[in-house]
Amino acid sequence: MLDWVLDLLFPPQCPACGRYTERRDTWCDSCFAGLVKPHRLPLDAEMYSLFDGGVWALGVYEAGLRDMLRQLKYDGKKGLLPGLHRYMAAGLRQLPLAAGNGRQEGLRCNKSRADGDVSRENVLAVPVPLHPDRLKERGFNQSELLFREPLAALDIPLQGALVRCRATTPQFGLTAAERRGNLQGAFALAEEATAAGDALNGKKVILVDDIMTTGATLQECALVLKEAGAASLMGIVAASGRK
Repeated sequence: MLDWVLDLLFPPQCPACGRYTERRDTWCDSCFAGLVKPHRLPLDAEMYSLFDGGVWALGVYEAGLRDMLRQLKYDGKKGLLPGLHRYMAAGLRQLPLAAGNGRQEGLRCNKSRADGDVSRENVLAVPVPLHPDRLKERGFNQSELLFREPLAALDIPLQGALVRCRATTPQFGLTAAERRGNLQGAFALAEEATAAGDALNGKKVILVDDIMTTGATLQECALVLKEAGAASLMGIVAASGRK
């Protein structure tokens, strides 16, 4: 009843173009189709050597997508999640999440002998973690909120295998070199992953985050995951300014 009254008094509008939409806090079909643009991001030599499955963005960090991601991250507007999950799911379905042959196709996974379907038994996703102080302040990790449900629909579990063990200054305004220095040594294996010993050994790991700018955060996390025995790495971000 309340939703009906709200829709009558404040008709839902597309955050990108302002036109009426049937669902609140999501895009019209026309804008939605233009937002979902999965693409492989250009990487420098060091990142390329770490991410044999590449780093992918589900869309471009601009316009309505940027606004919704920022409202979730900084304003805690979780009511935007249904629309964002719709976007994430549409982009993820177009990615080579668990098939192919390395650099060109994504994570290398085995096919079952029975029917040729791709096996995801050794595939898991790991979100870029927040520092405990930031997590307490914000109340959630936006990367977990964005990816957990859409990845679960693909039978890919999300595991908090990393922790942010050192607080860092905000990355905004820093050069690429300054960002790398700022993040050096900021990540480590979570206690649960360390206790399990070989929890990541031989696994195909998908490292996920909300946004990629220079890639410094993903690179530092990837170094820890590789040292822990990850056999293959792929990165996925909700959006990136890189094209």
